[in-house]
Amino acid sequence: MNLAAACRNWAPVALVAGIACASGAATGEVPPAVSNNETARAIELRVVARKPEGGVRTVRAALGESLVLRIRADEEMTIHLHGYDLQQRVVAGREERMPLVARWVGRFPVTAHLHEAKAGKHGAEPTLLYLEVHPE
Repeated sequence: MNLAAACRNWAPVALVAGIACASGAATGEVPPAVSNNETARAIELRVVARKPEGGVRTVRAALGESLVLRIRADEEMTIHLHGYDLQQRVVAGREERMPLVARWVGRFPVTAHLHEAKAGKHGAEPTLLYLEVHPE
């Protein structure tokens, strides 16, 4: 398929998506990117020896729900919520918070980006948690 044909095939989809986004924004139904920590549901995540305490679990949330990941780890790392492209640096022994609003339906892994001894080297990326967002 050439580029012109591809554009003709996807043009109706783009039009509907644009109308849906515009109408949601006009009515205020599009949730903000980040939640208010005071009203958000807290999800505790403790990482010990590069593994989540209690094992990898799945947390369910409703579309539009405000959440805050409360993270504590025994070593320095960066927590990454895939699909949302949110990252939070974690200092060993200190609680860090990652506020968010469940904006998209799906299953999203939360992983740790571990820092290796060599500067600039990306280490292991274990999955710590799954966030499942449901339409209701």
